[in-house]
Amino acid sequence: MKQRPLPSYMYPQIEHLESELQSKQVQLNFLMRVTEAINENISASELFDMYSGFLKKELGVNRLAMFFREKDHWVCKKTVDYSPVRMPELIKELTKKYRDFSRVGEKSHELLKPFQLIIPVFHKHDPLAYVLVGKMDKAEDEYDRFKFMITITNVVVVAIENKRLFNRQLEQESYKKELELAQQVQQMLIPSVLPDEPHLELSAIYRPHSDIGGDYVDYCKFDDGSFMICLADVSGKGIPAALLMANFQATLRSALMIYEDLDDLVEAVNKALVSITKSDRIVTFFILKFDVHRKIIRYVNAGHNPPILLKGGEPILLKEGCTILGAIDDLGDIGVGEIDLGDDEALVLLYTDGLTDLMNGNGDYYDLEKLMDFAAENRTYSATDFNKKLLDSLELFKGRQEYPDDIAVLTCKIKPANID
Repeated sequence: MKQRPLPSYMYPQIEHLESELQSKQVQLNFLMRVTEAINENISASELFDMYSGFLKKELGVNRLAMFFREKDHWVCKKTVDYSPVRMPELIKELTKKYRDFSRVGEKSHELLKPFQLIIPVFHKHDPLAYVLVGKMDKAEDEYDRFKFMITITNVVVVAIENKRLFNRQLEQESYKKELELAQQVQQMLIPSVLPDEPHLELSAIYRPHSDIGGDYVDYCKFDDGSFMICLADVSGKGIPAALLMANFQATLRSALMIYEDLDDLVEAVNKALVSITKSDRIVTFFILKFDVHRKIIRYVNAGHNPPILLKGGEPILLKEGCTILGAIDDLGDIGVGEIDLGDDEALVLLYTDGLTDLMNGNGDYYDLEKLMDFAAENRTYSATDFNKKLLDSLELFKGRQEYPDDIAVLTCKIKPANID
């Protein structure tokens, strides 16, 4: 049976249907391409390019701006024929007024006038992104284009947000592993066991302000019964500080086996530190050596807070030494302090500046004068009990205030009269 030709009035309808079908097919193909791209984990910038390219080529968009929220600020990730101006003011306007798809009208803010459409993307009550779209080519299916544009914008924005959250999770896991390693390194820098002998008592306090600090406390006993104590504070915090201090410990331990005189030892340690850090990091350092036979102490203070020595009368501040380590290659003349203890019992209090930087609610500091008064009043206690009382004193003083920095304390009681 022979088919009759279609009436001429139906041709425009058929052409419209074919055009609409073709448009739907283009949109479906792009949605599939975007989905595949997301599954293949392409970069955010490539996804931006795909999205903006489609809007420009297939939907006739002449101008585009994509603003994304990152933590506590907003960034403009992609633009087409637009340069962001007065962004804080623009973002304030968007976040204040726009929660749904909107057209830019006559009463809209002047910064929105270069655009025609505003597409916000929210997660619950929080905005993730704002996409500003310029004029589009006129078309009969304008409403369908708008709907698809909103759909694909949400798909792309959510995919990019998920990618950001995933990368952030990976970074956090990586940082957590690095943190655990650095904490292990840090623990090695603070001795877990300190001697308690008839002629020597040691006790340490360590309160890191952050997860990882840059303080270092150490003790070493020599074959003849003499001993060394030291305390150091590296500039900076975190993993680099902990690793540098671990290197510093290894360098110092090696130098102790080579150099008997403290000035030579400090000079060698400084040269090694400058070689490693290229003067980008500095270390304040105090080292004290007790000669068990002559019953004298020798020390060098390299830019550190002066430790307090209590022996008989007034407290003595151990200041003799040189400048900080790691800043310059040649320290010049290094002063070596020397004190004869005889048979007198002595208390030596080493500490980092986190202690004297401690502040109470009135803005008063736990300064050197307070620390010296405390040491004088509690000098008769054992090193362990002294430190317990010191911690109680610090807690009482600061009240609800936080510790401003790491605090490391090494308390040493020397009893020469008990030496065999």
